[in-house]
Amino acid sequence: MKKKQMSKLLLVVFVLSFLSIFLTGCIVLIPGSPIVEINITNDSWTYDIYVDGNYLGRTDNSGKITLSNITTGYHHFEAFESPSLLGRYGDKWQTITDGYNRVNIVTN
Repeated sequence: MKKKQMSKLLLVVFVLSFLSIFLTGCIVLIPGSPIVEINITNDSWTYDIYVDGNYLGRTDNSGKITLSNITTGYHHFEAFESPSLLGRYGDKWQTITDGYNRVNIVTN
C-alpha cells in the first residue's frame, strides 16, 4: 500500500516540477498596459518608427516592431524607410487601448 502512495506522491512532484519549469516563460499581460504591434503591410524592409513625432525604434526586415511604451489614447504613427533608398513613407492615426493593439501602416 505504501508503494502506491509513494508513487502517487512522486508523480505529483514530477508534474508540478515539469509545469513550473516550462511555464515560467509565459507572458503575462498586466491589464492597463498597451502592447502595440506596428506592421508595414505592403513592404518587407526596415523603417524608422515615430509616434507623435518621437523616434521609438526600427522595424525588423519584415516590417514589424512591437512597442510597450505607448500610452492609451489617439496617436500619430509614422514610418520612414531606413536607409532611405526610395524615400518611402507612411503614416496612420489610431486610438490605442489597454491590451494588444495592431497598427497597420501602408507606405508609398
